[in-house]
Amino acid sequence: MKKGVILVFIVALCVISCKKNTTIIFQDDFEKYPQENIILEPWEMSGKVNIDTTKAFSGKKSIQFISGEGYKQRAFITLKNRVPKEMKSYYGSLKMYVEEASPDGIHWTMIQASGKTPKGFLAEVRYGGQHNKRIMANYDTQIIKTDCWHHTQFKIPEKRWFSIQWYMNRETNNMKLWIDDELIHELNANTIDKGCLNNENNSEWTFPLFENITLGWVDYQLGGGQREVWIDDVILSTTYIDSTTITP
Repeated sequence: MKKGVILVFIVALCVISCKKNTTIIFQDDFEKYPQENIILEPWEMSGKVNIDTTKAFSGKKSIQFISGEGYKQRAFITLKNRVPKEMKSYYGSLKMYVEEASPDGIHWTMIQASGKTPKGFLAEVRYGGQHNKRIMANYDTQIIKTDCWHHTQFKIPEKRWFSIQWYMNRETNNMKLWIDDELIHELNANTIDKGCLNNENNSEWTFPLFENITLGWVDYQLGGGQREVWIDDVILSTTYIDSTTITP
């Protein structure tokens, strides 16, 4: 067998193997939803959320979020009880287009997992950003008070489609984020620029059951103006989804 034929065979075998070893928990490319009077079953909507045909990473449709100033002007879609309760960890993947990120000093969230912790209180584990449009991990709770952060030096891309993959593990209380397949954050990797505004959980990030997966955009402070964000091709999986295998 010639070397070229062998190489093609190996690549094909790898692709097949990767697909077999990837367990998809949930996926949505948003092509099935009508543009008018949309009901995004099984998603729950908050704020200005639209099916849009002006931008799409794949197919003809994506979800458009238009958010304003402060939490009341958030724009989100939430998926409930799609990650099995017995699962200790999961991977998420999506394509995102941000027209312009929130200005310096405005804290935003774009990805959140929330639920009840083993300690009994509710927790929200988030990816968003704050300082000079840099990506930030955030941890907040209800019943007790925390609000913790872990900043990165990576600025969110603007005015182009980019790939986001994230990982959350409630057994190790760890989370990771990749942008265009580059690892830009791991919670347990270092303690640079990390802390808590309130400290009723001893600075610990106690992860919850992944009962709710929320995507979209919210600015927590006033003065940031309006955001326009699009997402496409959402996948929840048991394994990492290499974005180079998903093409428009």
